[in-house]
Amino acid sequence: MEKDLDTDLEWVAVERHNTEHPHAHVVVRGVRTDGAGLRMGREYIHATDAERREVSESRFTSLDRRIMREASNPNADFGPRYFEVVRNPTEAGLTETARLRTQHDASRLAVLHRMGLAESTGGTSWLVRRDCEQVLRAMQRSADRQKTLAAHGALLSDDRLPMTTLDVRDLTSIDGRILVHGEEEEASGRSYLMLEGTDGQVYHIYRTPEMEEMRSQRALQTNSFIRLRKLSTVRGPVVEIKDMGDSEAILHNKAHLQETAREMLRRGVYPRDDGGNGWLGRYRKALVDATFALEQEKAKERERRRSRDLGR
Repeated sequence: MEKDLDTDLEWVAVERHNTEHPHAHVVVRGVRTDGAGLRMGREYIHATDAERREVSESRFTSLDRRIMREASNPNADFGPRYFEVVRNPTEAGLTETARLRTQHDASRLAVLHRMGLAESTGGTSWLVRRDCEQVLRAMQRSADRQKTLAAHGALLSDDRLPMTTLDVRDLTSIDGRILVHGEEEEASGRSYLMLEGTDGQVYHIYRTPEMEEMRSQRALQTNSFIRLRKLSTVRGPVVEIKDMGDSEAILHNKAHLQETAREMLRRGVYPRDDGGNGWLGRYRKALVDATFALEQEKAKERERRRSRDLGR
């Protein structure tokens, strides 16, 4: 700030840890080195604050626009799917403003990584998906549409659930309910669905030809519970898509719940009821109840075998 404003600054700061997010309060004396009053333009303060808030947004931001400029750099070309971005906040010669902007970019790239839209190659280098802008804009539209979905019973269980993009080529196994279908307004016009996974993530998935065929037969409707599995066949890997009907009905489907509970227990995963709200919270509670019922039945069966053995 001293470099930006061409003056020395007198300031004090205090660290605070009294909220969920550690932070600092900074007080700057409003006098310049020459004794004149210190004036900082509103735009100067607001621009930095706005960028900081954009770091974790699930939408296309000004930070993303800055990052996407690298996509046209021939030296950053990594094929049809990715381009390289390098951001080093500790680079020598940066002004404080440039350093702060670079730090915002680097923090945003870390968020894009969690969303499945970028990959860290170590250090200060990232590979960013070329369709990053389209996916982020689709996420924003999907989030906006949630406000109008109450009549269809497909509101997001928790607004804090993380959003990520899933390439079906990277799929292993996912269960969840369909929140919304949509089409991108950009030139690609690709169709997608948003899926609230039972693992607590919201997935943005481009619809495959198989999904489109099922849609034409009135399957995969909003609020349907579906299962996506990658299977190995003699012709190579294929994605199995099961529409298991209304997601509210699945909460009372004893066979499904017990089958899912058994599979989780086989993998050493014990279902947990974290007290969450909405459909996802009720689904997890139903799984816990199904698991408890299975364990009770196992205990009774052990007792019956023990009684038979004693009778011999």
